[in-house]
Amino acid sequence: MLEHCKCGQRYDLDFRLIDFKKQVSIDNVPVLACPQCEHEEVLHWVKGDLAALLNSLPLESEPYGIDFTDFNELASIAYHIFTCSEADTKEAFKAEIRLNCATRINTLLDLYRCACEVGDRSWMNEIEARLAQLSEKVLVNGQQVRYSSV
Repeated sequence: MLEHCKCGQRYDLDFRLIDFKKQVSIDNVPVLACPQCEHEEVLHWVKGDLAALLNSLPLESEPYGIDFTDFNELASIAYHIFTCSEADTKEAFKAEIRLNCATRINTLLDLYRCACEVGDRSWMNEIEARLAQLSEKVLVNGQQVRYSSV
């Protein structure tokens, strides 16, 4: 979708199941998949969140599963658009992502205001982390700029 594989073929966006230490199955992880050589890699904008999630997961005696879209706002938005949208071009897909991100940021800011009003610091921290996932990178004059410390 965004990049080309080493074999020259354009990557496709997909959402995959990843098994971690034979204990945890993490579903709906966004990956770039090459239809030619079958190379796959986790999207660069979720790698840090995926690594943090993996480091925080309890390894229990019984295997269990989780959905990555419950832990990453941008992956959740992309998955929803990927599975439900009728966008048929890369530009239409990107426009829907931008629109959905703006809507989600506004919702999270409303929730943050509520959390502040009730003085719930834990809730505020969770919302701040979710906002950081959506606002870590922005475009300024056509250039991608990182402005968050996350």
